[in-house]
Amino acid sequence: MTDPIVRPYSPEDRADVLAIFDDNRSDYFGAGDREWLEETLDEPDGPAFVVAVDGHAAAFGGYEIWEHYNKALLYWGMAARRYQGCGLGRLLLFERLLHVATSAEPRTRYVTVDTSPQIAPFFRHCGFEETAVWPEGYRSGMTMHELRFDLASVTPEAIVALRDAAWAAARDKLARR
Repeated sequence: MTDPIVRPYSPEDRADVLAIFDDNRSDYFGAGDREWLEETLDEPDGPAFVVAVDGHAAAFGGYEIWEHYNKALLYWGMAARRYQGCGLGRLLLFERLLHVATSAEPRTRYVTVDTSPQIAPFFRHCGFEETAVWPEGYRSGMTMHELRFDLASVTPEAIVALRDAAWAAARDKLARR
């Protein structure tokens, strides 16, 4: 198995990304979300990335800048079921945070995400703070958790260190499979 590589999403990744979604649909996504993902893949609202393993997308996610606010919003963020627990999600998250911190235009202070109750602890563990909980915040009836990461509280070098540690951990976990 090759080392995980984070790279920009390309249209050649589409089938892999849709397969990741379909594999996770019953546990993490609601009705209509696949169409939303397809729209995102066709016309992303901002940079999108994949973590590739053995040349295939194993995780996917991106972000968009909200120009009238001082924030970026993470979108999607999913890993193929067979790779869950290998650290690809953490690697993808820190790569996106680093990209926002160093490349986003206009520059922004906060990175936000909305997610389900079962995924919110992952973001808290990665340094996000919870800002709101919305019962039935999703049309599916699921509770929505909003969280944010304050880029002003860390340096880009610190995010690089987090990303590199996540990459090393993911590489080691994949090698043991």
